[in-house]
Amino acid sequence: MLTVFPKEQAASARRWNDRMERRSLLKLATGLIAASVCAPGARAQKGAIVAAGGQRLGMNLAPVTYWSTEHPFSNLALSASPWRLQEINGPFRWDLELPPSTADGYPLLVPAGHLLETFLIFTPRREHLPDTLTVTYEGRGLIEYVAGGELVSREPGRDIIRILPTNGAVIARLMSTSTDTPLRDVRVLDGEGDASERFRPAFLDRLSSMSVLRFMDWMDTNNSKVSKWEQRPAADRYSQAEGGVAIEIMVELCNRLAIAPWFTLPHLADDDYVRRFAELVKGSLRPELPVYVEYSNEVWNWLFEQSQYAGREGMRLGLSGNVYEAGLRFYSQRSSEVMAIWEDVFGADRERVIGVYAAHGVNAWSSEVVLSWKDAMKHADLLAIAPYFGGGMGNRDNAPTVAQWSLDKLFEALEAEVDGENRDVIQRQAELAKRLGVPLVAYEGGQHLVGNSGTAADETLHRLFAEANRDPRMGELYRRHMDHWRDAGGGIYALFHSMSQNSQWGCWGLMEYESDLNAPKWHAVRQMLNA
Repeated sequence: MLTVFPKEQAASARRWNDRMERRSLLKLATGLIAASVCAPGARAQKGAIVAAGGQRLGMNLAPVTYWSTEHPFSNLALSASPWRLQEINGPFRWDLELPPSTADGYPLLVPAGHLLETFLIFTPRREHLPDTLTVTYEGRGLIEYVAGGELVSREPGRDIIRILPTNGAVIARLMSTSTDTPLRDVRVLDGEGDASERFRPAFLDRLSSMSVLRFMDWMDTNNSKVSKWEQRPAADRYSQAEGGVAIEIMVELCNRLAIAPWFTLPHLADDDYVRRFAELVKGSLRPELPVYVEYSNEVWNWLFEQSQYAGREGMRLGLSGNVYEAGLRFYSQRSSEVMAIWEDVFGADRERVIGVYAAHGVNAWSSEVVLSWKDAMKHADLLAIAPYFGGGMGNRDNAPTVAQWSLDKLFEALEAEVDGENRDVIQRQAELAKRLGVPLVAYEGGQHLVGNSGTAADETLHRLFAEANRDPRMGELYRRHMDHWRDAGGGIYALFHSMSQNSQWGCWGLMEYESDLNAPKWHAVRQMLNA
């Protein structure tokens, strides 16, 4: 975790009734209710905040990768790996230059002595998939299937393949393609599949009760290199598994479920990108849905390039003599510029734009700096933090001791943190948010058991953390943690994240794989949603 700078006296926030005119409270046909927790005289707040007595949960969607255990799309090829050029009978290579391709990512030729291959399915967790899959495609070419898959039957533009009972990747190899009508538009469907439905029903069902979907990982936000509109991911490219998911697909998901999107715009995005993103959303998102807008992700966190960029820009602009404070002020300033563009694009519907300003959860000073800088209070509809618990267990100082603990000892320490230090952090941020008149939400949150600062390779530590995440007591901790959040007045809580297998890099998934229906964290979340 980043070193927290000593608290400094930030400029006092201007009185709320001296800020911009009140905005109307957004009434949503989907039942998202706004409940103001503002200070006296505050403007009416926008957005879907926790209603009295209710529990509003959102979800951070896990990254779309070819190795993910989560398969969001009916067309499984949308999660496939990019094409890789390989020498026939040669060792596997990642670095051979690809031949020319179509605009949507299909090879225009197969060089002599080579083939192109893609991992259609990489995860060994395939219980949710049928034994046979249908592969359809346009154009002319020859595909072979190896490792975890084999061809059953073939006709023009249509292959039936069988998934073998092994852990091997299902690999498709493009052996040849026509120069006149190259093979393209590859689709991999469950059995006959439903070509008209973008998303798998099980994926939709898991998300259907959420109040907001945060697309930070789907947008590949952290350390993004995207700055121009032309660099955005295209909806029609071969796979959505690297470089982010297309905006159109994210909007389609939210329209399908009638759930508000939460976008995290790239930190390098220029004004034209921001404006055209907003125009696309305004023109295609269901008109009754709000849209949460956040500039980048965790710009307070110096582990990410976006934070270092903000620090450099803040110092260049002379926003502070302290690089960390300068970065926070630049983040606040650029956030306000981004929000102003979105509000201008939405015009008379600007009430739908929910401006999210994020800060470091354990450092309330960062929240005050962000919200008190320049025009932040004209656009800030929500203060967002990530109230994780357990994050200190895996650091360099604690890991050697924690790795020797029993599971009982670990839960004893976690329970003490949830009921003590973690609750205090939430309360401090809630009190600050109330004083400034901005509702408090969680952009991420949950357990944070992972090795860090050089301890990720400790197998004993990882096994303990993985076992803890599979223990029913973890579900109970989630419920207690969420009780403290609600009692403090916290609003929308976007859980992190939907699905992924436990590894040395973290146990983030509420579920590890699709058939993991009794996973303690997911079970607790379902209980809270149904309460």
